[in-house]
Parts: sequence; structure tokens; C-alpha cells
Amino acid sequence: MLSQSKKYIAVLITLALILTGIVFGTDITKSTTQTTEQQLAKEPTDTPTANIKLDSSDTHSAEVLAEIALINADIGVATGPSPEKTELEIIRDSIDWSDAPSPAPELVKTDDYDVFINVTSEYLMYVFDKVGFTGENLDSGETVAIPPLIVVSISKGWADDQTVQFKKNIFYRVILALLLYENEDILREREELLTILEAAAEGGSFSAEQSNKLHQLAYSYRVIKEDSKEPLTEEQIQELLKRVDMVPPSLGLAQAAHESGYATSRFAHTGNALFGQWDWSAKAIKPKQQRKGMGNYGIKSFDQPVDSVRSYYWNLNTHRSYAMFRTQRAIQRGQQRGRVVLDGEKLAGTLTSYSERGKEYTEELKSTIRFNRLERADKLRLMEGKAVYFN
Repeated sequence: MLSQSKKYIAVLITLALILTGIVFGTDITKSTTQTTEQQLAKEPTDTPTANIKLDSSDTHSAEVLAEIALINADIGVATGPSPEKTELEIIRDSIDWSDAPSPAPELVKTDDYDVFINVTSEYLMYVFDKVGFTGENLDSGETVAIPPLIVVSISKGWADDQTVQFKKNIFYRVILALLLYENEDILREREELLTILEAAAEGGSFSAEQSNKLHQLAYSYRVIKEDSKEPLTEEQIQELLKRVDMVPPSLGLAQAAHESGYATSRFAHTGNALFGQWDWSAKAIKPKQQRKGMGNYGIKSFDQPVDSVRSYYWNLNTHRSYAMFRTQRAIQRGQQRGRVVLDGEKLAGTLTSYSERGKEYTEELKSTIRFNRLERADKLRLMEGKAVYFN
């Protein structure tokens, strides 16, 4: 799953989806604001806080997560049995979209994916309301899943002339979908790992295929070196289990808000960078003022925002500076399997190495999680259905 340059193949959307637009919900934050929150949203920073080096040569295994939905548009009829509708399609088709605001999004085909363009913030908020992704529904537990809407780029000025609260409402919802999307990928890998370990326990040893897969995962998550041919030790297997795991969305939302100024920073709209990860490669976005003694560093740029999320997850799951994060996460998970509700606020306290500001930084993360009630995001999942891409 982990890849620095994965091209996403988007779905071909039916005419009904074109007419109804993309499918998403409102209000993951409170209606009140504080001075520090207002400043954070209004004043994008050009100086990132993350100071962990990223090797520009890092590569990770990748899988294409979205397949082309083949639609026979010429004859307009099904050529076989009608497939069952996905959860996303059921929700979409149950909603009256006749009062959708204008202009409606346009569907554009590119070499890499099909994408809805001209999606305004107002249109997104309309869709959020329609699907019930509201603060009230989150509080009541009525909303448990959100649509898999994947933004493909962050536009400069997307939040111009918007209130602080409106910007935050849009930001948290859009970024949450990316965080959940990548978590699902990691959880699939984790389940595959557990299945292999269980099969080996029953058979008494690993098969050649199982051993090969274990080595691939162990290398991807930096447990072993690429040229290692030795069987994984029990200690290495346990370390791998610590690393192949999800990140609480509440923590990702808080860090993205701080590191990108709610996706309004120069690094965000120039390189889809959400988490301020440092990079010494030629592709890095150079800050206007580099810190002395740190070399010719910059901020790692990405083709799409979801790539930034993937890199952030991989960073937390592999870098030695975040060993305590992984240990505390493993304790919180215990023997639970699959998607679990992790305590993002508590785990934020382990990330003192993410910023030169140390504990002050982690305290701000925890405050952001509490103030915006981001822990509610930890209970959500993506609706079943193919991802919808928009810009």
C-alpha cells in the first residue's frame, strides 16, 4: 500500500452522479472560536515545524485502490445481471438533489483519472448537509460513515472570503476522507499480516509464499534491510505488528491543521503538503527563510494530497523518533482486530520529536483535538463504494 507516487484510477461516474454531483456532509467543529484558533486558520505559516529527515529515495509497495467502472454508455443498458448497489450508491440515490446550488460540478477525464472540477466550498457544504455529516449527527451517533470523496489538489485561495468557522468545517471534512482512505489500506495490510501469522501458527512454519510476503512487509516498514534473507525473528514480527497499523484520524486532522494552516499555506497549495515533512531533494519546496545549519532543505511536495497523508502515516509508522507512539498505540489496540477507536489526544503527547517546539507543540495538538471535538472522527469510517475524485 505504501507508495510515494501512486496514480489513482478514478471511477467513471454514471449520468445520475453527474447530475447530483459529488456526495459528502457538515459541522465537525463547534460553532464557537478562540483567538488562537482564528489566528491559526487566518495566518498560514511559511515555516514548518516538522524536523524529521525524509530520504528522497524511499519507495514503498503500492496497489491501485480504485478500478475503472466500465459503463456501456453507448447502448445505455446492462449486459448482465444488475450488481447490488454499494452503500454510497444507496445513499446517493435516496437523496433529492433538485435544490443543488449552481454551478454544478463538471466531470473531466484526464490521462490518470476522471475528476469533478469546479466544486465550490458552498457545493461541498450542501452535500455534507444532504448526507447527514453534521455535528448533531456525530454527537447522536447517527452518522457512522462518510463518503469516499478524494480531493486531488489544493487550490490557492480556496478559503478566501470565508469565515474561520466555514474554512474549518470544509477542511476537517475533506482531510478526514483522505485519512480514512489511507487507514483502510493499512488495515488491509495488517489483516493480511495477521492471517499469515495465524496460518503459520497452525501449520508450524511459514510457507515460501508466506515468508516472502512477510519479508516484503518488513522491508516496506523498515524492520529489515532489503538484502536480508534470514527468517524473521519473533522480535521482528512483533515490531512489524506495531508498525502496520492505523493512525487515529483526530491526530491526523490536528497535525494537518497546524502544519498547513488549514490547507492555506504556500506548501499546501504549491505541493499538496499537509504535514510539513522536511526533504533535501531537488523537488522540495524551499522556505523563504531556511534555518541556519540545517542544509539546503525544503518541504516535501506531493502529486496529490492523499500522497501527503500516506507519507505522513509511513513516517509515524517507521521512523525511530516515533517508537513511543507505536508502543502506546499497540497498548491501546490490545487484542482488538480491524478498525479500532484510538485515543488521538493521548497519542499526540508522544510526538515531541515531530517539532522543534517539543512538548509545547504536542500540547497545542491536544488542545486542537479537544476544542474542535475531533475525537468524534475516530469513530467514523468510509462508506462502501468506489472513491469519487474532485478538485
